[in-house]
Amino acid sequence: RKGHMVIAVAEGAGQKFVATGKKDSTGHTVYGDIGVHLKEKVNEHLKPVGGRSFYIDPSYIIRSSPIRPNDHTFCSRLAIDAVHTAMRGYTGVCVGPLHNIIVILPQSLVASGKKRVNVHRSAWQQCVQACGMPESLSGMADP
Repeated sequence: RKGHMVIAVAEGAGQKFVATGKKDSTGHTVYGDIGVHLKEKVNEHLKPVGGRSFYIDPSYIIRSSPIRPNDHTFCSRLAIDAVHTAMRGYTGVCVGPLHNIIVILPQSLVASGKKRVNVHRSAWQQCVQACGMPESLSGMADP
């Protein structure tokens, strides 16, 4: 109704349009970026009517730690709630967890200021251990 949509695409989709034909050092296929391709095609379609699209590449976020079984469930829940939020017509919001509950927050609240993590507190230490980060990021190493 409001002329908005969300398109979520899995890594490796649409390789007939964006294949690189390359392999990485481990022998795995290096996928072309379907997100950039889709953005360009959608913008070509929308430009004559004054529309445009945006592309957000989450790869740096999702590759920062090893995958765990509950990651699939959590990501599925976020995706479903984000799409439902958009289909309800909400704009200018973020969908995410707050005290283990998926909530809709205004972007103005999310981006209202800098947040600092105290690296000497137990919550950060648990995060470092759970994600398998190097000790140098723990904040406890000698300077």
